[in-house]
Amino acid sequence: MSQTLEKRVEELERKLAESSEEILQLRPLKKDWRRTVGCMPDDEITREAARLGREYRKQQTYEKEVAGS
Repeated sequence: MSQTLEKRVEELERKLAESSEEILQLRPLKKDWRRTVGCMPDDEITREAARLGREYRKQQTYEKEVAGS
Protein backbone atom coordinates (compact mmCIF):
# COMPACT_ATOMS: atom_id res chain seq x y z
CA MET A 1 0.00 0.00 0.00
CA SER A 2 2.70 2.50 0.97
CA GLN A 3 4.61 1.72 -2.23
CA THR A 4 1.50 2.40 -4.32
CA LEU A 5 0.81 5.60 -2.42
CA GLU A 6 4.42 6.68 -2.86
CA LYS A 7 4.22 6.10 -6.62
CA ARG A 8 0.97 8.05 -6.83
CA VAL A 9 2.48 10.97 -4.94
CA GLU A 10 5.56 10.94 -7.19
CA GLU A 11 3.33 10.95 -10.28
CA LEU A 12 1.27 13.85 -8.92
CA GLU A 13 4.43 15.81 -8.10
CA ARG A 14 5.77 15.20 -11.61
CA LYS A 15 2.51 16.34 -13.23
CA LEU A 16 2.41 19.42 -11.00
CA ALA A 17 5.97 20.32 -11.97
CA GLU A 18 5.15 19.92 -15.69
CA SER A 19 2.00 22.04 -15.34
CA SER A 20 3.91 24.72 -13.46
CA GLU A 21 6.50 24.90 -16.25
CA GLU A 22 3.78 25.24 -18.88
CA ILE A 23 2.03 27.98 -16.93
CA LEU A 24 5.24 29.94 -16.46
CA GLN A 25 5.86 29.84 -20.21
CA LEU A 26 2.46 31.34 -21.02
CA ARG A 27 2.47 35.01 -21.86
CA PRO A 28 -0.62 37.20 -21.73
CA LEU A 29 -1.78 38.39 -25.12
CA LYS A 30 -0.86 41.95 -25.82
CA LYS A 31 -4.07 43.93 -26.10
CA ASP A 32 -3.74 46.00 -29.18
CA TRP A 33 -6.22 47.76 -31.44
CA ARG A 34 -4.62 46.01 -34.43
CA ARG A 35 -5.78 42.65 -33.07
CA THR A 36 -9.33 43.98 -32.76
CA VAL A 37 -9.74 45.65 -36.17
CA GLY A 38 -11.68 43.45 -38.54
CA CYS A 39 -13.03 41.03 -35.96
CA MET A 40 -16.61 42.24 -36.52
CA PRO A 41 -18.42 41.09 -39.66
CA ASP A 42 -19.48 43.69 -42.20
CA ASP A 43 -23.21 43.10 -41.98
CA GLU A 44 -26.34 45.14 -41.37
CA ILE A 45 -26.27 44.76 -37.59
CA THR A 46 -22.62 45.86 -37.33
CA ARG A 47 -23.24 48.89 -39.56
CA GLU A 48 -26.27 49.83 -37.48
CA ALA A 49 -24.22 49.56 -34.27
CA ALA A 50 -21.52 51.79 -35.79
CA ARG A 51 -24.13 54.33 -36.89
CA LEU A 52 -25.72 54.42 -33.44
CA GLY A 53 -22.28 54.84 -31.86
CA ARG A 54 -21.53 57.82 -34.13
CA GLU A 55 -24.89 59.39 -33.31
CA TYR A 56 -24.28 58.91 -29.58
CA ARG A 57 -20.80 60.45 -29.71
CA LYS A 58 -22.10 63.36 -31.80
CA GLN A 59 -24.88 63.97 -29.27
CA GLN A 60 -22.41 63.86 -26.37
CA THR A 61 -20.15 66.38 -28.12
CA TYR A 62 -23.13 68.65 -28.81
CA GLU A 63 -24.27 68.51 -25.16
CA LYS A 64 -20.73 69.41 -23.96
CA GLU A 65 -20.59 72.35 -26.36
CA VAL A 66 -24.00 73.64 -25.24
CA ALA A 67 -23.15 73.19 -21.57
CA GLY A 68 -19.84 74.99 -22.06
CA SER A 69 -21.45 78.05 -23.73
